[in-house]
Amino acid sequence: MKEMKELQILKDNWEEFLKFMKEHYPLYHLSNVFVRDIEYAIKNYFLNKGRKISFAEAEYLAGEFAKFMVEKGIFKPVKNEFNKVWVLNYPEFKKQSVQSQEK
Repeated sequence: MKEMKELQILKDNWEEFLKFMKEHYPLYHLSNVFVRDIEYAIKNYFLNKGRKISFAEAEYLAGEFAKFMVEKGIFKPVKNEFNKVWVLNYPEFKKQSVQSQEK
């Protein structure tokens, strides 16, 4: 599939996209990120921007975006049979401990 302008939008706005994902999916520092979650988040992200993305486009964009995030060090690959799971390395999304919430 050719390079898509949507891929560049995701790369240029990756922090905004991660925040969007966090609003809709349980996404925390050191949590697992699954390719399906990225695909559905991409579909919804662009739908909110008035652009309908097909599932085939979302699959392609999710794979390319994940590669980009691995290069940035934000996604750490989890070794598995399909290589479609990553650990989120993004301390800004660190989950507050229960103790600090009680204070």
